[in-house]
Amino acid sequence: MENSVLFHSVRVEAGATVRYSILMPGTVVKAGATVEYAILAENASVGVGARVGTPPPPEIDGVDWGITVVAEGVRVGESAVVPAKAMVTRNIKGGGKK
Repeated sequence: MENSVLFHSVRVEAGATVRYSILMPGTVVKAGATVEYAILAENASVGVGARVGTPPPPEIDGVDWGITVVAEGVRVGESAVVPAKAMVTRNIKGGGKK
């Protein structure tokens, strides 16, 4: 974990990476998942090997990049990829892109 805020009852499994993010209470990040530059609302979960958010490019233009937000209770499935600037309000099945 790096430069992130984790509230109570957050679970980050071994091998997961969390950087520059805010994880609200009850959030779960499974093994091998990566969460960067994201806000995960209460009880959201990120599946094994999934990726949520991306670091900003060297030259930020503010149009193509932004913080990724995952809504309350939403499940991001195993190996799913959620890009920068996405607002996820529904579950994402494993292996899919937002």
